[in-house]
Amino acid sequence: MTSPRMPVYFVSHGGPNLLDPKDYPPNEKIAQGLGKIGNEILSLNPRALLVLSGHWEAGATTLQINSKNGIPQPLIYDFYGFPSWMYKEEFPHRPDPELARQVSTMLNSANIPTEIVDRGLDHGVWVALKKAGLANAPFPIVQLSLFHNESMEKHVEMGEILAPLRDQGVIIVGSGMAVHNLRDLFTGRSQEVPAYVPMFDKQIEQALLESDNRKQAVVELENSEYLRKAHPTLEHLMPLHVATGAAKDSIKVKKMLEAYQLSLSWSCYKFSDE
Repeated sequence: MTSPRMPVYFVSHGGPNLLDPKDYPPNEKIAQGLGKIGNEILSLNPRALLVLSGHWEAGATTLQINSKNGIPQPLIYDFYGFPSWMYKEEFPHRPDPELARQVSTMLNSANIPTEIVDRGLDHGVWVALKKAGLANAPFPIVQLSLFHNESMEKHVEMGEILAPLRDQGVIIVGSGMAVHNLRDLFTGRSQEVPAYVPMFDKQIEQALLESDNRKQAVVELENSEYLRKAHPTLEHLMPLHVATGAAKDSIKVKKMLEAYQLSLSWSCYKFSDE
């Protein structure tokens, strides 16, 4: 009996204050959206999660993947200036060396040198997944890096290489932000949602939900007049491109969450065959 093809998700992950119940109580829209995604993932009982985050880039043409051994490495608290309790948060999980070796083999076979390393999960993974209710998940979680480049096409191609994992029980998750302008956020330029936030968010939505060629449409976001306002650097957008590539010919794309906070968009998507 073959396993059903697993979906692909793109999630927006925010900062560690996502875990602060005063900022994001259970009935808040973003908390509810991520919780729904987490519940869906749990109900699917996947073999594993393979997650890519905007906070880990390897080489320009090379990749890295964690889970070198079966021992979880310390979490990476890659954020600054937050309350001390956030640096003590835990995210119990288990790695999967077998999946890491499989992914490395797939990528190496496609002429993408990939190194298996010992590395903890960064906050782009553990904060979002913890908010989604996936601490102590009954399946392993493996993190794969992005390229250290801004090629939308190369990240889509990476996702296409990973796509066969979906038929082997693996859910692929790209974790970034649909719009991510921290410069405007922290300099106080954004006292309200700037026009570029919904405009670029809508362009992503149109590329994913309305285009006859999703892969081409997300690559053509590089020509958007709003791109460099929405993403002064592109590392938080690249997980969307990997997810789109991994989705390949999945017939259904669903926007799971839409929420704007000043110069951020929290939009999340699901790609599936049903």
